[in-house]
Amino acid sequence: MIKEITSTSNPLIKELASLSTKEKKERNLVVIEGNDLVELAYEKSCLDYLFVLEENSTYKDIDQYITSEAVLKKLSSNKSVPHIIGIAHIPTKNTEKGNKFIYLDGVQDPGNVGTILRTALAFGYDGVVLSSDSASLYNEKTIQSSKGAIFKIPTYQKLSLEELKNEGYQLIATTLQKAIDYRDVKLNDKFVIIVGNEGQGIKESTYEIADVTVKIPMDNIDSLNVGVAAAILLNHYRF
Repeated sequence: MIKEITSTSNPLIKELASLSTKEKKERNLVVIEGNDLVELAYEKSCLDYLFVLEENSTYKDIDQYITSEAVLKKLSSNKSVPHIIGIAHIPTKNTEKGNKFIYLDGVQDPGNVGTILRTALAFGYDGVVLSSDSASLYNEKTIQSSKGAIFKIPTYQKLSLEELKNEGYQLIATTLQKAIDYRDVKLNDKFVIIVGNEGQGIKESTYEIADVTVKIPMDNIDSLNVGVAAAILLNHYRF
């Protein structure tokens, strides 16, 4: 279906532009900008409809709204206005969870969350679990920094560490408290890597439930960005 919307006062445009992150989560709606993200959402059957300056033959089976640059600018969260904006959804997870996860314990920067999603996908992990106080998957910066991984790797927002432990997952938490070198861990077949808040690290309750606590040995500085630390651990434990 091809329709035309050229006014920023159109009810659909006003509604989409005013949605809060919470409302997007409630509706499982994400706004994606640019060809790369749109293409990835389309590949995973997550693309619902498009706003474009002219009809795009690549997405013939997707509803398209032919629109103006002013409308695209109103929908966009970027300074430079894209020529294509998609409305998509985050896919439903499979019932089978897999064996390798990373858990984000209060990771609040959406750029870090998106980066970890992207890294976990690149290194073959089965999913990313987010605590309720982590940055939202529906935040524009999370979506952009994931580079499309948000459509390809399963994400869980209501899965607790207690649940995972009861299901036989080994909980490996990153902390400086009584921690061993991350290279000295003997992995179980099923495990969860836990990384914490950018400033405070993991919660005390997380520390108490963990099966093993690990640290990354460093010289000249005592901490790493959580996205960098996650990448080191995800790569090391991937095999």
